[in-house]
Amino acid sequence: MADAKRYDVIVIGLGPGGSSAAYELAQFGRKVLGLEKYHMPRTKPCGGCLSAKIQTILDDDLPALAEEEITRVILSFRGQSEITITSEKPIAWMVMREQFDFHLAEKARQAGAQVHYGEPVLSIERTGLGFRVQTSKGEYFSKFLVGADGVNGLTSRALGYAPSRQIAVALEGEIALTPATHRTLQHTVRLDIGDIPYGYGWLFPKEKNWSVGVGTVQQPDLHPRKYYASLLRNQHIEQDIIDERSRGYRIPLFSGRSAEISRDGSLLVGDAAALVDPFLGEGIYYAIRSGQIAAETIHKALHEQTRNLDAYRQHIAEEIWPEFEAAARIARFAFQFPRLSYAVFMAHQEMACSFVKILQGSLSYREYWKKLNEFGQYGLFGFLRLLKTGKNRGAQRYDRLAHQYDALRFVWQETMAREGTTYYHSLLREHVRDGAAVLDAGTGTGEEISFLLKATHPLHVTGLDLSAKMLEKARQKNPQPNVSFRQGDMLALPFAENSFDVVMSSWAIETCADPRKAVSEFLRVVKEDGYVIYIFSSLPKGLKRLYARTVELFLLGKFNWHFLNKRTQPYHECGFSSMTTFADGLITVVVLRKCCRVSETGLPCALPQSWNLSGELATDN
Repeated sequence: MADAKRYDVIVIGLGPGGSSAAYELAQFGRKVLGLEKYHMPRTKPCGGCLSAKIQTILDDDLPALAEEEITRVILSFRGQSEITITSEKPIAWMVMREQFDFHLAEKARQAGAQVHYGEPVLSIERTGLGFRVQTSKGEYFSKFLVGADGVNGLTSRALGYAPSRQIAVALEGEIALTPATHRTLQHTVRLDIGDIPYGYGWLFPKEKNWSVGVGTVQQPDLHPRKYYASLLRNQHIEQDIIDERSRGYRIPLFSGRSAEISRDGSLLVGDAAALVDPFLGEGIYYAIRSGQIAAETIHKALHEQTRNLDAYRQHIAEEIWPEFEAAARIARFAFQFPRLSYAVFMAHQEMACSFVKILQGSLSYREYWKKLNEFGQYGLFGFLRLLKTGKNRGAQRYDRLAHQYDALRFVWQETMAREGTTYYHSLLREHVRDGAAVLDAGTGTGEEISFLLKATHPLHVTGLDLSAKMLEKARQKNPQPNVSFRQGDMLALPFAENSFDVVMSSWAIETCADPRKAVSEFLRVVKEDGYVIYIFSSLPKGLKRLYARTVELFLLGKFNWHFLNKRTQPYHECGFSSMTTFADGLITVVVLRKCCRVSETGLPCALPQSWNLSGELATDN
């Protein structure tokens, strides 16, 4: 056997983990062979999002490789209730795995490692001297061996490893979008929960495309494509897709310390060792770090002339596994109770901001889990208690609630009011036409305006509210030039008659002293062919009526809020209106036209002359 075929170490697989191990070993002056079954650069299914903490373990070559530097993260629940986190420092970098992996492999070659592309390994055998590796092109021998060939790799099977891992399923698409839509993700990633069970969806910007995908840590009831399509729909981008290529893949997540990752002069790194974050599914950082630790361990073993690599497992157990254990606890909380966990984020947005520090490497998962425990004792009544604000009046009361309003609203809409909210949104999609002028009365923090701008194409939207602090948050969410905000009272709208094509209002009229007067004002300012659409809390039937009264008396009396009954709820029944109730009458959604009058019960329909009996506007034809 020729000496040229003998190596100190053979590395099988030249992804980030294998290339990093080969590079470090070559830097140590060791004779290394790296074997990669594909010709490089090669396609690799992966979102290509590198957390910023990777800069602590890589040389300063990220700027040349990155297609996008991420400084903003937008979290959402089924496309709504957005939380935006920004940072002056990078949060992550976006790369194309083809170029990134090829760069790391070539870096190992330049450091002195022999690198063979397009040479798949056929068999691995232990010998008295180490290992014999048979490939499609030859036979090689080494003292040590690094398995970096991924979740389906030959190394672990051939050498009898039984790694402990949990398989996540992902479906991802590379999507080309219209230029205007493509630019909306500049320096930004979007993460969405609530749609796919035990997982999340992502939108990552690249130079030419977006990487859009969904992943779950459990076998989904439906094919992931169903959840993938739902993500596109909820993010309102399906109409802007020019080209799309999707593919599925498996991710081996860490699932416990029983994993065997080293034995008899060999070890596993990266995906082959299931060194993948069990919460976010991030694997690149841990692949590179485990490759570096593997190289250090083998270099020391060669120096000490021992085949014992137990130090590798010990190092991983001290540095990486404790983080994974904390991440797994966070994943169980977030994925088993997605509404509750997201509500915690909304109520305490410092938790969302702190999570960015994990990606930047300045906060550990263990530290974050301790923080999360402080905010984990929330149920529906826990949030309703936040409404106990004393007997402040009007704007001052809502100013005090502004910082918690989104969390309160989210819990309400995702529990008791979920079905009614879905219907309300469908009405807005249907009736807000392109180029419409829209008023959102009682806009609060502008959450419904954010939905409207995604789902429709109005010319201009005006948000009105009593609370200056609510409006301040609404402006931050909706800085678009076609959106304006105005402080004012729904009982005396500061607009001329016939100003808007649609007047919308959600969870606002039940806070008014005179709900009928508020809706009469809506009808005054809407155009003759326009729509008034509002959703409110109404007094339910049966046992839920007792529940509603209990909540109202025990918690909400001080908040000047109540469930509207048939006597107080504003509605005019005619052929041009509709009333739909949900949750046994707890939620009511109403659509009115200009002809409707709600100032007094039983008033006849006031049809203008321009209306015909079919309910359509008469024309000159």
